[in-house]
Amino acid sequence: YEKQKIIEQNKKHTVRHAYFREYLALQRLCLLILRHQKHQIGTGVRQIYGILFDGAWLWEEYINLLIEDVFYHPMNKGGKGAQRLFEGNVGLIYPDFISRNSAGRIIADAKYKPIDNIGNRDYLQMLAYMFRFDAKIGYYLYPEAGDADDLKLRMNRGSTYEANVIPRDDISITKHGLKIPVDDSNYVSFVKNIKISEQIFVSSFSTTAT
Repeated sequence: YEKQKIIEQNKKHTVRHAYFREYLALQRLCLLILRHQKHQIGTGVRQIYGILFDGAWLWEEYINLLIEDVFYHPMNKGGKGAQRLFEGNVGLIYPDFISRNSAGRIIADAKYKPIDNIGNRDYLQMLAYMFRFDAKIGYYLYPEAGDADDLKLRMNRGSTYEANVIPRDDISITKHGLKIPVDDSNYVSFVKNIKISEQIFVSSFSTTAT
């Protein structure tokens, strides 16, 4: 919320002390990113030391290519498919994926991180989206580089105060990984195996969301 203030402060107070001189290039790079300034490769006076990729966004768009026949895909970067939590245009949200089947609605969220790193804040966001769209099934779609199978989490009912906590049978969130081939020795082999993984990945939605 104070981005412009931070930009102006760093423009005015650049790193000057010799001890911190290595941070000057980092400060300049951060300013370029914050100001959304673009530099073409091979042009300009500044030397390029690296390229910054938005891996999470690339993963989300890749997943969309696989499941777009089954899911709507709101896009916050393009401002398309915006949803609201409350009446009066209050509570802007962009769920990654909303199933086209409204009778058995499914909400899916693309996560570009390992299965064990999908945790509490992710759960709360997913459950809010599911509650908003009357969905009883949710999915986290993540890249699986190991041998982990799907992990289905059933929502609890009851309270520890009454000692009556039991898992529900009707509401669940599943961590559903796309198996990424990691042992292929060449590109051709990788393409062959990733296509198999994609088919298995998509098959989970063939009966549940259509």
